[in-house]
Amino acid sequence: MDHTLRDHQFPIFVRSKRTTFLQKGKPFGQFLLVLLALPTLATSGCQTGQLAGSKIPVPSSTLDKSRFENVRFQSLDEFEPRESKKSNAPSIYADIERPTTAKKSTSENQASKVAAVIVTGNKNIPTPLLLKDVSTRKGRYFDPDKLRQDVDTLWSNPQISRVRGPYLKHTDEGIIVTIDVVERNVITEIKFIGNRGITDKNLKKAINLTDGAPLDIQEINMAKKKLEDFYKKKGYPKTQIEIIEGNEKGDSNVVFVIHEDEHQKIWKVNFEGNSIASDARLRTQINSKPGILKLFGGAVEREKIEQDITRLLTYYRSLGFFNARIGREISESNDGRWLTLNFIIDEGPRYTIRNVSFVGNKSYASKDLREMLELKPTPEDSTPKFNVATMNRDVVSLQDLYGSMGFVHSRVTAEPRFLEEPGVLDIVYIIDEGKQYVVGDINIHFEGGSITKRSVVLSRLTLAPGQLIDAREIKKSEQLLGRSQIFANGQNGPRPSIVVRPSTTEQLDRIADKAPSNYQR
Repeated sequence: MDHTLRDHQFPIFVRSKRTTFLQKGKPFGQFLLVLLALPTLATSGCQTGQLAGSKIPVPSSTLDKSRFENVRFQSLDEFEPRESKKSNAPSIYADIERPTTAKKSTSENQASKVAAVIVTGNKNIPTPLLLKDVSTRKGRYFDPDKLRQDVDTLWSNPQISRVRGPYLKHTDEGIIVTIDVVERNVITEIKFIGNRGITDKNLKKAINLTDGAPLDIQEINMAKKKLEDFYKKKGYPKTQIEIIEGNEKGDSNVVFVIHEDEHQKIWKVNFEGNSIASDARLRTQINSKPGILKLFGGAVEREKIEQDITRLLTYYRSLGFFNARIGREISESNDGRWLTLNFIIDEGPRYTIRNVSFVGNKSYASKDLREMLELKPTPEDSTPKFNVATMNRDVVSLQDLYGSMGFVHSRVTAEPRFLEEPGVLDIVYIIDEGKQYVVGDINIHFEGGSITKRSVVLSRLTLAPGQLIDAREIKKSEQLLGRSQIFANGQNGPRPSIVVRPSTTEQLDRIADKAPSNYQR
């Protein structure tokens, strides 16, 4: 604590009062002097010497004046900040002074700029490419913080394994910054030794390594694990992978030695729990099957087995078994070469149809549309079983009905809606009729040019201007054009197509207004 002011308040005050009363030479004045000094003693206090913490001040005669002998008192104008203690650790700030607010001469300004940025140690990476994201550049003022960020940027480069420096050199032209980098080795070649069942191309694709990429030991070890997993998926569960080159510093080639196992094959496929479909029918839904004569085909692929479960679920749900569950069990032979695949099926209840309704139909009554459906409740079968194939045929029938009457842009979608009652659903057909159109202009376009006359093509069309556009007739005309011999490539070339495309919205409305409107709900 600074005692400079408090230690001198009491002596100055007492001396001034003492002088006043002693000059009067009265004993009463001396007594009054003591009374006036007591409040000063109580407020000043003292925190030095043996009386530290007491509220009785220390007389000036008891102060240790030697404490002030080495104290240097300065004014604010003479004050200079004390230099911080320098660290022994190397730093980019060691020989760089921070810019001050004082005005510098031209030579001093030049000395605080970057004269050059030099990169050493790079052999494969061009220096401009390394300095592309570096903000410390020639001609700019030197900034240690930016230089630190630039070093971090170089460290984050996947092609750099180490960064040394930066090293700074002061010259009359400015500061020369030198950064030394150590590049990662580049993969020269990737080799596979011992693979017989899988090609090098497929193995390279599995590990995602390419020639010319930086050689990272961690990525090479990960590539080994990827190869082992890839072989297991392809039916080689006991295949072992060994790295003989590429996992040591200084390597440039990557060599994998593959101890390939015997390829597993499917011996038999069984189904358990199926009642709606036979084993033979279910085998047509999967791709994992025994080979012909147990010799050709039948390779085990784990991915295909999982996909087969999805295919069986799709098949069961198309029949209305929306709660079906399917699992699988795999058992191997004693030598591990043959595999038996068992599919465990829990079919659950089959959903039935309670009602069929239509939404969006304006040109046809719902009663008339229901008569066209194949999948619907009838007096003979009040709760028909759901079947997605039959439902899709009904969608095509409704689409053809609207398309034959000029509604070429109509859309029909079927939406099964489940009810609270288990095993029961409704089917709602959502119809977007669009507008009704008649045939307007018929334009013929030949890609690449043709010598065929327009009349020859028109003779193969079953549509004429002024007629209602029939989507079925459009398909028939496309087939007639495709089977005709008026095109050079015949049936081997691209099939001709007919596109209904009014050029403008105004033309669309104009053609629609000409259509007959005697088709009501």
